[in-house]
Amino acid sequence: MKKKVLILIDKKGWSYDTIAKGIMSYNSSNIFDIDIEEVKGENIKKVQSIHKNYDLIFPMGWQFLIGNNTGIKKLFSKYNEQLTFLDREKVITGIHSHRSWDDYLSLPEKLVLPNKSLIKELSKLKSINVISKRLYELFKTAGLNNIVLTENGVDHNLFHPTRDINTDNNQPLKVGFSGSTRTKKHDFLKGVTEFILPLQNLHNIQVEILGENTKNRVARKDMPKLYNQVDLYLCCSTSEGFSQSVLEAASCGRCVVTTKVGGCEDLIKEDYNGKFIIRDQEMIKSTLIDLEKDRKKVRQMGENARISIENSYTWEKQVKSWISWIESNLSN
Repeated sequence: MKKKVLILIDKKGWSYDTIAKGIMSYNSSNIFDIDIEEVKGENIKKVQSIHKNYDLIFPMGWQFLIGNNTGIKKLFSKYNEQLTFLDREKVITGIHSHRSWDDYLSLPEKLVLPNKSLIKELSKLKSINVISKRLYELFKTAGLNNIVLTENGVDHNLFHPTRDINTDNNQPLKVGFSGSTRTKKHDFLKGVTEFILPLQNLHNIQVEILGENTKNRVARKDMPKLYNQVDLYLCCSTSEGFSQSVLEAASCGRCVVTTKVGGCEDLIKEDYNGKFIIRDQEMIKSTLIDLEKDRKKVRQMGENARISIENSYTWEKQVKSWISWIESNLSN
């Protein structure tokens, strides 16, 4: 009989849910099956009633388990206070972002190490996955040893090209961005107001916001259509774990222009499938102006982005490291 793994997410349709469904959909293990549950509202009671039926429990973010005794603001206190019933001997967890512990201080060129209190608490857990090489090196350097690198993947069958990138200079270069601007800190994190929206004033460049984390946010199944409406995807973030939006845009054959953050550093090869920028208004404008003039290069980099996904970042390929990690913790 197969063993049972329970993955806990914060909310359906959000990043953890996307990753959990990717693992579940492409799980080829002969050892375990997966169920997914939200740790939200009344569903906490359901989790409490069923958790003993599982051999391993995977709250996707460490924030679900550790409180503000780490000296970090209680961003996720509602979770760590409600999941105290979990048997820590059966729990693994993950580190999926910088902003969950760095108070938004990380920058592409500024590496902020996690504090000692957080490392001490994380060291007590069974095992932890991290989703980018940058996060892995940061936590290794800080002294955390019970970690494994498992990068994110993308559903390349759902996110695929349906429209060639436009090479007609008589039409505007469509630049897309997907993300929330609901708070000032998040707006700063993504660089929307400071770096992305001003591009609308450039000649022959059109900026499209492809979806936001609001009550009216676009359903994930509809996102491929939006990515395919643009020619280029722009990421101006201060930090990322491994951006699902960048993976999805690249999988749709869009050229990616991004800061050197998280998994973007692993995916993007300069002038092959995208370009790197710094968070400087004039440099970003200059880069976009050059690309607007050279549409064939934008199309070629978009085609190469799709090839990069197919070669290395489909869930079919990336799920292997996740399965291996989960199986190792089941055997232990």
